[in-house]
Amino acid sequence: MQDERLLVGIDGGGTKCRARIADMDGKILGEGRGGPANTRLGLDVAFGSIIAATDIALASAGLDLDRKKDVHAGLGLAGLSLKREQDMVAGYDHPFASMTVESDAHIACLGAHNGTDGAILILGTGSCGCALIGGVEHTVGGWGFEISDHASGAQIGYQAVRASLLALEGVIPMGELSREIMDLLGNSPEKAVPWAESATPGKYGSMAPLVSKWALKGDPLASRIMGLAGEDAGLLLRAMEAKGAGCVALIGGVASVIETWLPEDVKHLLVSPAGDALDGALLLARRKLESGA
Repeated sequence: MQDERLLVGIDGGGTKCRARIADMDGKILGEGRGGPANTRLGLDVAFGSIIAATDIALASAGLDLDRKKDVHAGLGLAGLSLKREQDMVAGYDHPFASMTVESDAHIACLGAHNGTDGAILILGTGSCGCALIGGVEHTVGGWGFEISDHASGAQIGYQAVRASLLALEGVIPMGELSREIMDLLGNSPEKAVPWAESATPGKYGSMAPLVSKWALKGDPLASRIMGLAGEDAGLLLRAMEAKGAGCVALIGGVASVIETWLPEDVKHLLVSPAGDALDGALLLARRKLESGA
C-alpha cells in the first residue's frame, strides 16, 4: 500500500517563509513561499505565513490543500531562541498531522552537514552561529537586531544609514555610498527620522547590498563597514571552533560577500554546505516521525 504520509520542511525567516513538500521516499513534490515567520512578530503572523507557504507547496505538487492533515512538519523558525517562544509554538493549534520545531539555525546546520557534526554561521537579515556536535546543539548570537545579530545585513545597513546621515551633515566626508543612501532617504534628516521610526531589520538589511557594492569599488565608508562586519563574523567563527566545530558553512544573503572581509585565521574553517535549510527541516520531520516520539 502506498504510504500516504507527507513531509514538509519549513524555513521561517524574518523576511520570508519557505516550504518544501516531500513523500516518504524522499522525492521532492513541491515548494512554496510566504511572508515573514519570525515568532517575535506573533504566532498568528508566523503560522499564517507557514500555512500559506505550505498551501502553495501543496498546490505546486498537484495535491489538495486538505492534505495538510497527512503532513508531518519540521519547522525551523527565526526568533525561537527564547524559551517563551518555544513554549508558545509547542502549544499552537496547527493543522498538521504532527509538528516538531527548532530554530532556523538548527535546521540550517542539519541541512548544511546532512545531519552529521558541523557548524553554520547564518549571515542574513539577522545572524546566528549554530554547531551540532555529538547530538548537542551550541549556539552563538541570534538574540535579535537590538542587541545581537553581529555581521548581519541589518547591522551592516544600520551602520551605513547612521554614517550616511553624518556625511549629509558634514561631520564625515560624503562618498558614493552615503550619497546613494541619503538619496533614498530624501536627503533630509526630517525625512530620515520617520523612515527610521518604522524601519524593520529587513529595511536596514535592504541597504546591505549597497554597502558591499560600494566596498568592492573602494568607497572608504563602505569598506570600513564591511571590514568591521568581517571582524565580527570572525569572532563568531572562532567561537564555533572553540565549541568543537572543525568545519563551518557560511549561509545567508550576506555570506556570499562577507568572505572577502574575513580575517585570514578563520578561513580554514569554511566548507560548502551539503544542503540547505529546507533539507534540514525535512530531516528534522523525518527523524521525529521515525522515532515515534
